[in-house]
Amino acid sequence: MGDAPADLKYERDRFVAFAFATSDAFFELDTSRTIVYASGAVQWLASAPAESLAGRALSELVVSRDRPMLNAALETAKRQGRFGPVTLRFKREGKHVARVVANGTHLPTRGGRTYIAVSAQRMMPSAASNPAAVDEETGLLKKDAFADVAQQALKAGKESGQNYNMTLLDIEGIAELTDRLDKKSAENVIAEIAAHLQANSVNGQSAGQISADKYGLVHEAGLDIDALKSSIADRTRSADPGGKGLAVAAATIDLDAEAMSEGDNAKALLYTINKFSDTKGEFTVTELAGGYKEMLEETRVKIAQFKKMISSSSFDALFQPIVDLKSRKVHHYEALVRPHQSGVEASPFELITFAEEAGIINEFDLAMVNKVITKIKVGLHRGDSLSIAVNLSGRSIENAAFIKELHTVLKDCGDIRKELMFEVTESAKIGDLESTNNILQAIRRLGHHICLDDFGAGAAAYQYLRALEVDFVKIDGIYVRESLTAPNGKAFLKSMATLCSDLGIETVGEYVETEEVAEFLRQVGVNYGQGYLFGKPGVGISGTKRKAAAAE
Repeated sequence: MGDAPADLKYERDRFVAFAFATSDAFFELDTSRTIVYASGAVQWLASAPAESLAGRALSELVVSRDRPMLNAALETAKRQGRFGPVTLRFKREGKHVARVVANGTHLPTRGGRTYIAVSAQRMMPSAASNPAAVDEETGLLKKDAFADVAQQALKAGKESGQNYNMTLLDIEGIAELTDRLDKKSAENVIAEIAAHLQANSVNGQSAGQISADKYGLVHEAGLDIDALKSSIADRTRSADPGGKGLAVAAATIDLDAEAMSEGDNAKALLYTINKFSDTKGEFTVTELAGGYKEMLEETRVKIAQFKKMISSSSFDALFQPIVDLKSRKVHHYEALVRPHQSGVEASPFELITFAEEAGIINEFDLAMVNKVITKIKVGLHRGDSLSIAVNLSGRSIENAAFIKELHTVLKDCGDIRKELMFEVTESAKIGDLESTNNILQAIRRLGHHICLDDFGAGAAAYQYLRALEVDFVKIDGIYVRESLTAPNGKAFLKSMATLCSDLGIETVGEYVETEEVAEFLRQVGVNYGQGYLFGKPGVGISGTKRKAAAAE
């Protein structure tokens, strides 16, 4: 028989060796979260020798912004037995920080001890490394960045065989609760919710805020979501002056590497997140939990149909005139889509909405650009000068691959620069206005005119106008209608038209269906009108104002 003390020493040494093979430093905490033992590369991590840390709170070593996440992680370990991996930043000498991945285990020995292993971070979600992708106040990923992380988890699961889950949470009423609190209390409750989500997400960096009261996190399978919900509900209850708190609903989606794949299925995942974000009432987390697989399959079918529609060109481009309100001559046309009845959606609005939410609008936009270019060039061959504006979604413009392909197409458009115009739609979805403006200016420098769609009232609209240099602004038709009846409607619309004029931008008013509306727009200084008064969208199209001017 072997020597018992020697065998025990061997077992101890083996476990220590395993631990150091995977981690760089270790901490043992007592019930007050005070360090009772530290070992490993502690000097590098905390700029202090290991023996000097005994008796100090671990939170003292962590940057203040990450302390709520550390505390939430320790609570998770006490409740579930373990936490992690989460990403934390340790303070070092000067203003330097050490970014590490931490995992912890809680054992009931000696009244309750937590054992934490930390490693220098060697990989992080790419979205989290981009400051523009992270909300400055909460530290959570923004919606699009969160969708990117969910798709990365899908890809990682497929490549490594390790599945992740995505959980979407609806904390209905959080905005109303924070409105009832003072500023500091409101910030604290949001920070605690964010910290709990981060602490339970992959690497502590895979949680996002999808909308005002909707959140999401990508996490390892097996996470106790009910416990997480209860913990968040407890935080809202303790913050609520009335002591009631808020209910937390959640739906978990298995990012199954076998059932799902990259490409179209990742787009279906994006569609789910966007639908969860944008709809109220009819698309609840309960419905999502009960029918996600069916919804995923339906979305995959829709995407396949959509791509088939594009590849087979089974849609028509219709053209609606935009008319000079003074001369009543056609200035240019807007190209609109009419899908053939056998397709992803019969309604053009539903088709475009689906394409944007599923992240495939760029494929459609490029197809429309090519169709319009063909229309203009055929007209030019016949001696017609056809000026046509084709829509580009704000989401397409933010897609680098789309912009590259668009410029490739535009290389062959030297003879129709003035005729081929672009109208930026879904501008409210644009995140980086500076980069978008650079993209638009590159297109304008080629000789193409740009129109900003859906311009209306509010600070956001003027923010876009200030940030994006364009040639035309299209005033939202709903705002035009409201201005006809609102007490100060005419004054506001006139000031809008005057501002655009001062900036050298021409204006287009939508929903012009009567002479009264046309005259109203002309009086307030709007340059052009679009609506059924001047013509419905149709296949037929004739020479525009430029041809008529040339003839004169």
